Amino acid sequence: MATALYELLQQPLSGLLRLLPPDTPLLCLQGAALVGLLAAVLLVCRRHGLPLRQRSLALGLAVGSAGYVIGAMVSNYGESEVRPTLVIDFLYLGAYLGGWRGGLLSFALVELARWQYGGIMHLGAALADGSIHVLCGWVLRLLIDPRALLHLQAHTVLWVWAGRLLSTALGAWVGMVLSDTPFETLVLLWQGRAAVLPISLLVIYCTLLLLATDAQIDAQQAREHALLRRDPVSGLANRRALSECVQAHWRLEPSRAACLVVVELGNLSDFLSRHGHERAWQLWKSGGLEQGGALLREVLAALRDYRPTPFQYSDFSLALFLEGVALAELEDRGELEAALRRCEVGLSRAWPGYRAAVRCAVVDLAPAHEAPAPHLPYREITLALNSLPRGVAYFNSLMRQDQALDAFIESQINRWADPRTVPIWLQPKLHLANGQVGGAEALLRLNEPEGRSVSPMRVITVARRCGRLAEVEWATVAATAHLLQGLANRLPGVSMAVNVSAESLRIPGFAQQVQALLAQCRVPSALLRLELVEWSDLVDDPLVQANLAQLTALGVPLSIDDFGTGYSNLLLLTRFSFSEVKIDRSLVISLGELKSLVVVQHIVELAHRCGATVVAEGVETTAMATQVRDLGVDMGQGYLFSRALPPEEFLAYCRRPRLVLPV
Repeated sequence: MATALYELLQQPLSGLLRLLPPDTPLLCLQGAALVGLLAAVLLVCRRHGLPLRQRSLALGLAVGSAGYVIGAMVSNYGESEVRPTLVIDFLYLGAYLGGWRGGLLSFALVELARWQYGGIMHLGAALADGSIHVLCGWVLRLLIDPRALLHLQAHTVLWVWAGRLLSTALGAWVGMVLSDTPFETLVLLWQGRAAVLPISLLVIYCTLLLLATDAQIDAQQAREHALLRRDPVSGLANRRALSECVQAHWRLEPSRAACLVVVELGNLSDFLSRHGHERAWQLWKSGGLEQGGALLREVLAALRDYRPTPFQYSDFSLALFLEGVALAELEDRGELEAALRRCEVGLSRAWPGYRAAVRCAVVDLAPAHEAPAPHLPYREITLALNSLPRGVAYFNSLMRQDQALDAFIESQINRWADPRTVPIWLQPKLHLANGQVGGAEALLRLNEPEGRSVSPMRVITVARRCGRLAEVEWATVAATAHLLQGLANRLPGVSMAVNVSAESLRIPGFAQQVQALLAQCRVPSALLRLELVEWSDLVDDPLVQANLAQLTALGVPLSIDDFGTGYSNLLLLTRFSFSEVKIDRSLVISLGELKSLVVVQHIVELAHRCGATVVAEGVETTAMATQVRDLGVDMGQGYLFSRALPPEEFLAYCRRPRLVLPV
């Protein structure tokens, strides 16, 4: 059965092959090799991300190389003077795919093979013949660009093939005119070229199909590239496109001044509460909502001299890339402030019931101070925007110094995981009755690398903004416990107080952490005092209440800081067992006023009834100290007695005789 089927299929196929010219199989193999080579070259070019121009040159080089190799392989084929090669297709497609550069490469390689393996007898005619094929391919490229074949159609294939027919006819005619080739050889040449035309049509179709597929992939990637770089709601280029724009500026024009302006609503929450997220998302839409379009046009019109390029920086903010202007120049002109005021007026009119407050950050992109960073200056933009509720914030040298200081503070916070690196200074608290040191408050005293002191509130602000306030407070507690471990034998009975806020007291198990720390340092719990600041947040939090109760049970003394300045003092004092109450400095300074005097008298009486010691903060003169002592205050703290001191200086201070107030 299998034999019969084989014979049935073999007979018509053998008959068909006998009808074809004997060189047809070899020519078909050449065509298949050429198409396969072009496919491989396109894959390699795409893998290495070569642009279209270099891709075309690679195709021309590949076609010429294939022509050279095949010319060498068929040089000894048979006894006929006409070799069975697709030489016309190599020259024609080399110029059509590779342009004039690729065509010249193909021409040089193919003619080199002709000369090297065919001799110089008809070299002039061969050069003229090859030149016509290259010229026809290049002209056709000008008419039908192969890089733009997104959709392959039959008439395109036929046009390219028609160009191939024309080059075949012209080349054969020129070769016949310029050479003295025998008539029999010319007949064989014409017959060979006519026989190869169907194979050329197939090769051209497969080649164009490869190019169309490659162009479709390019178009799809371009669409994806555009989608990734455009906001779908506003239609503006997004932050990714902005980053690429800034990168290109730094790479191509690093010395040219440029600025980045980021605009947003300072009172966005008011807008959202009145009009919702759906309209806010379309706030900067260039077409659609009239209000958003008007606002965008207003900003662009105010800065049109700087060729502003708009980008969607975030859902509710707009970025403008300005060329040819430095931050200092923009700040001196003051045009941005006027533009924002007009925007606020327009927005307030356009959105009923909403009074707009627009703010913007201006960041210099020119590398005037340092080499450009490999990314957008996100930190600078955020710091500038957060520095004011409305208006223009220029990230100038002063703000740059602030940023450097904040970065330094953050780096120091990272180091404070080791308690020995925490810069703790101690401010004495003295008994007003006899002038003896009864304790100290442990305070962070950080210095810049240049030696200037950093405000403690600046450290707290940076830590809070970074969400690391509890971390800083624990570092201070741990460092103070280690100080007590070293000073306990030299200063027996002197306690040290550390400020803690609700951030720390909301941590589950905070009291157990304090207990473990004291046990590790072998410090009696009575020597480490915790001063509660921002006590208005402590009243109703169950976790805070649980930690305070456990600290009291462990024998850790608690102190209320800044007493007399908030509504929740009395509630705290009655709910928890505080051993110390510190009167706020503002009350101590204003004791000359009757109202402050009465408030302090009541604080002292209430604290003593609850069993707490009273400490007056901010005592700066002997008269203040005498007055608060006469009101019943137990201890004083302030510059009259001493500023905060390093631990060794505090130890020396405790050993010196001190002022005793007059009776």
